[in-house]
Amino acid sequence: MFVESDVYRYVTIALMIFALVSHQAGVRWISRDWLALLCYAWAVYAASRFAFGVFVLGERGASEWLYIFPVFFPLMGVALYKTRRYVFSAATLLVGCGLVGLILTLDFPALLSGQRAAPFYHHNSIHAGIGSCMLFLSAVFWLFHAAETGRLRGGMSWLFLPIGIATAALSLVGALGSHSKGAWLALVATIAFMGVLSFFHYAGRWRLHLLGGLLFAAAAATMIAAPFVEKVARPTMDAATKLTGDTIAIEGPLAAMEKAIVDPATPSSMRERLELWSNAIELVQAAPWVGWGNEWLRKWYGTTYADVGYTLIHNGYLEIMVRHGLLGIIFLFVFAVAAARRTNDAHRRGVISSSLAAYIYSLSFFFFCTIATNSNNRLALGESFFILMAAAVFSFTLARRKAEQELI
Repeated sequence: MFVESDVYRYVTIALMIFALVSHQAGVRWISRDWLALLCYAWAVYAASRFAFGVFVLGERGASEWLYIFPVFFPLMGVALYKTRRYVFSAATLLVGCGLVGLILTLDFPALLSGQRAAPFYHHNSIHAGIGSCMLFLSAVFWLFHAAETGRLRGGMSWLFLPIGIATAALSLVGALGSHSKGAWLALVATIAFMGVLSFFHYAGRWRLHLLGGLLFAAAAATMIAAPFVEKVARPTMDAATKLTGDTIAIEGPLAAMEKAIVDPATPSSMRERLELWSNAIELVQAAPWVGWGNEWLRKWYGTTYADVGYTLIHNGYLEIMVRHGLLGIIFLFVFAVAAARRTNDAHRRGVISSSLAAYIYSLSFFFFCTIATNSNNRLALGESFFILMAAAVFSFTLARRKAEQELI
């Protein structure tokens, strides 16, 4: 969340080896689960298609091998389940390191002057903004989990509360300084989602705690950030409003996008995104079911706005569809629905706490909102998010199996 690095890939490999060597029974059992078999089947399909593109078509594409990552999910679930007693300690380390990173990297003079001042150690400010929002959610639910599990009782509250509150508050400041409008919008939607979630997911005093915290955070953020957000985001908001109106008034979204692209009032960053999306939609329309595989990059240079200068599409769903079409979206949808059902089942059975379940729902909702305007699934943030969330789902599956065996 605060350092953009490939270290997580090596950690993933190490944990997979740990699971294969030390917990073979768990690996064998989870590998017979239908969701694990789906992951393996998808990985074989993606690897075969990638190899065909490289060796037969002579096309390497860009970041195609990332779509083989589902092969890691089941074994990472075994590793997470076997190390579950250390999860809260790891989360505490994450929040603590995040606080230190924010203190070291936040440029308050630049923030106060209205300049872009992204925190942490990312390759650009958009990544920093998304990482800041993810850390905010992590700090909030870390505190909720500490309270729910009794860790805030006694003297530990004087340690956990200041760290959690400070990390959450400074994370919001970091998100504000990043000038990532997509991250802002996704976080607002997520806070609203958390409010709705509290009515269905929490009971009693936990609902009051969550709603109270959300109301306080929303009020404080609105009072502090509204003038700043108005200044930074107003041109984009006006252009987006006009685009929406044109979509309704004229011949659909593509015609409205073309009109917005040639409109000199459209901000340059928004114009570039619209050009990227228009190119991607052209490719999807030409191969809607299974996409272009590795060939998409060659086809890209024949699209209307090929001179846009980027091939990072800034929309995670379109990233999937240009490569794997509706088949890729269906795989993502099936896995996401199965993951939500298994998380809900684990919570209902008492396998996981309410705060952990709500964290998984909220962080996932936020991430799936962000990839509507950014290609985060091609970044370290997105790759590590998918690996961790999928591992959590498979670890819940193993925990449920153990609970069922104990009842027999």
